[in-house]
Amino acid sequence: MPPRIVSILEVTPPAGVPGGELVMKCRGFKPDVTSRVLFGNVEALILSASADRIFARLPESPQSLGVSLKVGNAVSPVFAFSLASRLASDLHPVANPVVAPDGSIITTISGGRGEHVSQPLVRVTRHGDKIPYNCDVTNPTGLAFSPDGQLYISSRHDGTVLRYTDYDRIEVVADDLGIPCGIAFDSNGLLYVGDRTGRIYRVDSAGNKEEFAQLEPSIAAYHLAIDSEDRVYVTGPTFSMRDRLIRLSREGKSETVAEGLARPQGMAFLPDGDLLVCAGYQGRKGVFRYSPGNGSFTHFITAPILIGLAVAGKELFLATKDAIYWTSLPGNPSVN
Repeated sequence: MPPRIVSILEVTPPAGVPGGELVMKCRGFKPDVTSRVLFGNVEALILSASADRIFARLPESPQSLGVSLKVGNAVSPVFAFSLASRLASDLHPVANPVVAPDGSIITTISGGRGEHVSQPLVRVTRHGDKIPYNCDVTNPTGLAFSPDGQLYISSRHDGTVLRYTDYDRIEVVADDLGIPCGIAFDSNGLLYVGDRTGRIYRVDSAGNKEEFAQLEPSIAAYHLAIDSEDRVYVTGPTFSMRDRLIRLSREGKSETVAEGLARPQGMAFLPDGDLLVCAGYQGRKGVFRYSPGNGSFTHFITAPILIGLAVAGKELFLATKDAIYWTSLPGNPSVN
């Protein structure tokens, strides 16, 4: 009998976070208890399989360069797949992490409503070291760097946005903002703040605020991202089972650019202008890629429900409810 030939033809999506589910088209697989789906030397859980299609759940495998199949003594060639590796855990992000000018990642240990955490802001190095900041902020939520490199923080407990000047001095920039969550700067240095009770505020450099838009309240948080044309994208889970991705013009006029999303949360733009959105959609979970040019909305990264993400060149940093993961953009070589 000739040796069995096993090969992977396609994997969708092309990247994932441990716990996410992927689909493989293959040839020569034998769906029995002796066959394996491998990421490096780590076995993935097979959810269902046939000779030509496999559904599997991603394992933790930091050294994996891709996925392969093992059937008896036959092993397929490794098929390229970007499996995220855990950079740091025991965190509590509630919005996007941010990448600092020095390349480190800043996120939160935000705590429950009204809970005071002694060191609620954390810098994570590229080696996974966690370095807390000694700052007094209750329930830090949204994070954003201003054009001059200063870190801004929203507090959903105090209803304020604060500036952490040179990581040394905390001062209130604007207050009476309801329950401020996601924050983002436009190209003119104006700060947009998502108040989950149903308002988007715009704040100038002197701390003067104005109501920019009014939307449906969110049961969790508003998340914001701003494109190269200074249009504001907004997500926020509501009581509806299916939510929207909303775009606000520079005048504050809203339009729906995608709908049918389940618990949409953090967003970030890729260098090419496409938008990444953490959400569930059509029974799949993870990160979806929205292309403003043609309106397409495609599955980009498979993952459990994510809180947020940050893009830094060819790298992605992905926040779960308690950890930060790192991966290179699908199709790019590792730059770790």
